[in-house]
Amino acid sequence: MTATTANLAAEERMTPDDYAVTALAGYFADCGPLSFERFLSGYYAESIRLIQEAHLTDCTAGDGEHCATCDSIRVGLVGLLAEQRAVTSTPEGVTGHDRH
Repeated sequence: MTATTANLAAEERMTPDDYAVTALAGYFADCGPLSFERFLSGYYAESIRLIQEAHLTDCTAGDGEHCATCDSIRVGLVGLLAEQRAVTSTPEGVTGHDRH
């Protein structure tokens, strides 16, 4: 399968929300690497928050019990925090809306 075929197949499955996210990602990518990294961090953070909210309604683990999904969500959040610290500690490349 060629890259073009894979891209066409992916485009056929895209929803209007997917197009909006793709357009936003393109906008931030055009603003520079730091802008794009910040966009991705926010997008991932919101995704993890939605997953956490959905899981908490279904989680059957009691206090002190191990839950692999809860642990994975925590690891994802810690990773995002580390990534955000790395991105925000690098001042070069800040353009456009990043200056606000």
